[in-house]
Amino acid sequence: MNQKLVQSLVQVILSLSEEEQDYLQREIGKHSLTQEIVKIKQKLEEFENKYHMKSDDFYRQFQAGNLEDSMDFFEWNTYYEMLMNANIKAS
Repeated sequence: MNQKLVQSLVQVILSLSEEEQDYLQREIGKHSLTQEIVKIKQKLEEFENKYHMKSDDFYRQFQAGNLEDSMDFFEWNTYYEMLMNANIKAS
């Protein structure tokens, strides 16, 4: 770890106004959310490849009760809903 760099960053952050610190927090939050969205999309792609179905088609069919109640499908459903919620937060 580069301690001098970290100390310099701390000094810069502490010198920011409250408004600038708030902005920095929002930007860091966006970056974290973007990373989570990427991970969720990767997981959805695994299910899509495994079951040869797009996630939005799966979700509609699962919610309509047209698919079995397997653990994979419950997990897939959860990841899809997580993506929908993350996209709302990102907007």
